[in-house]
Amino acid sequence: MKRYIPLGILAAAIAYIVTTGFQCSSAELTSARLYIQRKDYPKAVAQLEKEVTKNPKSEEGYYLLGAVRAEMKDYRKMKDAFDKALAIDSAAHAKDIHAQEVSAWVHLFNQGVDALNNATDLAGYGKAVDAFSTGIYVLPESTMTYRNLGLTYYRANIIDSAVMNLTAALDKSHDEVACHLLGEIYIDSASALKSRFMNTNRDVFTAMKNLAAIHEKMKAADVKYILGEPSSVKDLAPKKKKRGAAEVKEEWMYDKYNLVLTINGENISAVTYTMPYAPTIDSTDLKNAVAFYDKAAEISRRGIAWYPDNASISENLMNAYIGAERNDEARQLLVTRVKKYPESKFDHYNLGVFLLKDSNYVDAIAQFKETLRLDSLEATLPDTAKTSRRDTSLAANALYNLAASYVNWGVAEQEKTKAKAEAEGKEGREGKEDTNYKEKFKLALPYLEEVVKSKGNDVQMWELLGQVYANLNQQDKAVEAYKKADAIREGKQ
Repeated sequence: MKRYIPLGILAAAIAYIVTTGFQCSSAELTSARLYIQRKDYPKAVAQLEKEVTKNPKSEEGYYLLGAVRAEMKDYRKMKDAFDKALAIDSAAHAKDIHAQEVSAWVHLFNQGVDALNNATDLAGYGKAVDAFSTGIYVLPESTMTYRNLGLTYYRANIIDSAVMNLTAALDKSHDEVACHLLGEIYIDSASALKSRFMNTNRDVFTAMKNLAAIHEKMKAADVKYILGEPSSVKDLAPKKKKRGAAEVKEEWMYDKYNLVLTINGENISAVTYTMPYAPTIDSTDLKNAVAFYDKAAEISRRGIAWYPDNASISENLMNAYIGAERNDEARQLLVTRVKKYPESKFDHYNLGVFLLKDSNYVDAIAQFKETLRLDSLEATLPDTAKTSRRDTSLAANALYNLAASYVNWGVAEQEKTKAKAEAEGKEGREGKEDTNYKEKFKLALPYLEEVVKSKGNDVQMWELLGQVYANLNQQDKAVEAYKKADAIREGKQ
């Protein structure tokens, strides 16, 4: 931060006072000048206050009072006196007044910078606030003082005051730092509200996620692992008797979710809701979070127009779009950012997530691989060279989504193969089996095996791994994976 102190300004003002000391004037002005020469500033102030009380139109009295207040570093009263002098005569001492105000502002600004840099507690930040606030009082047109005052409040975690002053800096001159900080403040506020919303409703969201995973042909044992024991069980007469024991057929009721599951053998044959599961959710925090994300987006969007090469403002815009689930805008920005900032692993990852949702497996895989490449490069750097936002969970998520991309791609190809075979069968044609989908499963395998190392007790991951092994005719490994899943369900792991 640049700091400067113009020399000689106050000295020139005092020289003026001395050289004009013997002009014809009131007794109060004459006495005041004598006290000023002696540097007895309190007595000079007393005489000058008498002067302006007797003669409210005394421009000279107010000007000298301001100059003396400057010497005493009583800058607010200095400003008040100078304003009154200018109101009486805007030309008489305008140049000198401006010079003294700038000098005072420089002193206050530097004082504020020192206090801010050395602050470790609220008392320290309070000193910076006092200096910057007085600087604004003295020179209200200074944008950088509003910015630094806002920064001080931000570091002191007095957010409302930070927003007010940073907004003033932004409105006055499109201040770049203020734009970035405001975006961060709104995003942080939004994230805190969104986290509180998620934590408050965590049980409801977990239940909804678990219910979404329940489907026909699912193993009944998996249902109990996910939802727990049913509220009640109703035995149903089996439709057919097989040789030996009758096939198990039951209805499992989960009253809490209005859910009835029909069990045939070991699998679910029907999923029925007696009425929709619609828990009450207070969305106030979420709505307020979205409003803050939208504010951050609006400020950052304007900031990018002013400063198109500012990566931090662009990142704020991306985070605001993602947080507010403005997905189309986020996607467009990410496409631009991965080209402009190719070393940002977060951008590659986020773009990969969007591409995976689009079933654009080829491009999604490329983005997740680049995320892992960049993360592995960063892991080799010394701590001082690593980004402050390094997140080890990012690599884990990228690895998981890379495996998911290959698996989903393989499943999609497998479904096409089945549909084609069925169509050919109906036409009386028997085509050659297309097994290209297995290549996708083969590519997924090393990533899945790596994922289960970190998700060792995740039943669904072991089931998925078993299915991939089975599709690749690796039956022994498939059996072991299924056994592992069963052991976890039964609490043996």
